[in-house]
Parts: sequence; structure tokens; C-alpha cells
Amino acid sequence: MNFVDPKEIDIPRHGTKNRYKTILPNPLSRVCLRPKNVTDSLSTYINANYIRGYSGKEKAFIATQGPMINTVDDFWQMVWQEDSPVIVMITKLKEKNEKRRLAGLAPAHTWHSTFPWARLSGSRCPHPMTRACAGAITPPC
Repeated sequence: MNFVDPKEIDIPRHGTKNRYKTILPNPLSRVCLRPKNVTDSLSTYINANYIRGYSGKEKAFIATQGPMINTVDDFWQMVWQEDSPVIVMITKLKEKNEKRRLAGLAPAHTWHSTFPWARLSGSRCPHPMTRACAGAITPPC
């Protein structure tokens, strides 16, 4: 559940960068992008939060929504800015009988592994500064 009131995010038009209007970043741990334009506060917004690591290390991970056409540049800016060496994406391979393809994450090399509990599918990211990009986790048939 997301208990963030949209009024808590004091950035005009931030809704245009959210995949879902009911899933918002927590203002206390939100990733802020370096502004592209100092007069445009929207350029600092991405729907993403830092997550504490297992050892209590602050900002060990980042959780974000899959990039949309209008947020691909923001997504890669965040990856670059935060020096993210690995991207893990958990999503369905198909949604509403359509094969899912996320903007900005075109596969360069795909892989599949099957375990008793799930089938993992993914690809290496084409982005030069990222070592790996994991894809979907689906339940076994």
C-alpha cells in the first residue's frame, strides 16, 4: 500500500511522470535528480526511492517504476547520477496478452533460467555503464 498523499510532493505536474497515480515515492527517501533546468522543479522528479541495505547501509538500493516513453531520459539520468552498477527489473513478460517491452531497455542478449519456484528471463542492458539487467520473474506453469 502507498500512503503518500499527492499533496506531500510539492512539484507541479509530477503526475505526468508517474506510471500509476496511486503509487508515489515517499518524500522522505525520494531520489532527486540533479536539475536540468534550475527554473523547472519537474526536472528533479523521478518516481523512485532509496532503500536501506541488509547491513543498515543507507541508499544501498533504489526502487523505481519501469520507465515510460516520457521518463526514459530521467531513468538513465538517475542510473548515471547514482552510479548504479546493476539494474534488476521484476515484471510480467506479458500483460493483457501483449508481450511487454519497457522503453529504453532494449535487450542486447537474452537469457532464461527455470527453477521449481519460478522462471527467470532477462537481458544484458545495452547501456555501457551498467553490468547487468535482469528481467521478469514468472511463476512456474
